[in-house]
Amino acid sequence: MSIPAEAKAYPHIVVVAAVSGGQPIVEGTRIPVSAIVRAHQLGMDFDEILIQYPGLKPEQLHAALAYYLDHKADFEASLKESDNPPPGATEATV
Repeated sequence: MSIPAEAKAYPHIVVVAAVSGGQPIVEGTRIPVSAIVRAHQLGMDFDEILIQYPGLKPEQLHAALAYYLDHKADFEASLKESDNPPPGATEATV
């Protein structure tokens, strides 16, 4: 069962406990909002993100970016945590 993420403001964003660890995703897909945010932060523009995710509609992308902007501090903290290696991990040498 999916739960709308603040249904009025973000009609295309839902949280589904069994998908993406309960993180917000684009409704009808398994695309986490965080993946769209990451693509945006890497410099991809609107059209490039739509090409990267062919099932994504423009209105869904707008909703995902709006959701991110309204919850930016939470996303930044989460992304920062995901960039840190787990305790006890060592960097691989190349």
